[in-house]
Amino acid sequence: MTILEHADAQALLADAALSAADVRSCADSLTAFAARYLPHFHRSEQRDHALTILRGKLTGLQRKTTEPIANQAGLKRRNLQLFVGDGGWLDDPVRDELRRHVGEELADPDAVFVLDGSAFPKKGIASCGVQRQWCGRLGKVDNCQVGYFLAYAARRGCALLDARLYLPAEWADDPARRAKAHVPADALFQEGWRIALGLLDRARADLPGRWVAGDDEFGRASELRGQLRLRRLRYVLDVPCNTLVRDPAERRPPRREGGKALVAHGAAARRGEGAGVGEGAFGHGPGHGGRRPGGRAGAAGRN
Repeated sequence: MTILEHADAQALLADAALSAADVRSCADSLTAFAARYLPHFHRSEQRDHALTILRGKLTGLQRKTTEPIANQAGLKRRNLQLFVGDGGWLDDPVRDELRRHVGEELADPDAVFVLDGSAFPKKGIASCGVQRQWCGRLGKVDNCQVGYFLAYAARRGCALLDARLYLPAEWADDPARRAKAHVPADALFQEGWRIALGLLDRARADLPGRWVAGDDEFGRASELRGQLRLRRLRYVLDVPCNTLVRDPAERRPPRREGGKALVAHGAAARRGEGAGVGEGAFGHGPGHGGRRPGGRAGAAGRN
């Protein structure tokens, strides 16, 4: 029996089920929710398109991109595509409004900022930032785009706060590809953990929170952990299962000629023997935003 087949799980799933009638009954609430964001779209057709996209994202469409949403709404596909990709509106004010909204509804001094990188498989080569790189969804290196996301989890609920597309160095250094994909002039290459740290700093200007959580892509970045400690933030980050760690309470193994003791100690750690995690003590990984398959081990740190 899987966990989803358990009687308690089935009861929870039944409680969480939504019917079309349930969603239709929320139409007025959706309009009220969107009202505070619509003034950031300065033209009436932009406001109409924004509502169309929002409603489309909440439908049962298998693919919730602009084309299926436009077809369902009886609109021309090109109009919605232009609105999303080149509509002459600024996304920063909308995200600023989102953070204010989240602060009003969910603000919590003990909240958790959740960092996550996610890849999206692509077939072509024209989409901004697409190239062969590690794709967690597929479990291998493949053609994809990568984005970094920040969520806010508090006692009263959780919400997605911000996101940014990863621009590989090959894209950042290619003026022709940048121009064709309309990449802004100030968009430069950054490691994934630096992008995530920027999202975090931006959110913390408006929202309280004490903890940061993330997977091993962020846990292996020693520079990110150092930056979190400088900000006096507590964190729980995965690290790869072969990460070497040292318990501050233990003495270092004695050095011997030829480094035999250290080699043996490293081999034992790789086998999972004698590896412990102390408060704020970690082994060191490559310290960048690269992706690698493999197991994970939990690690936590705080000031």
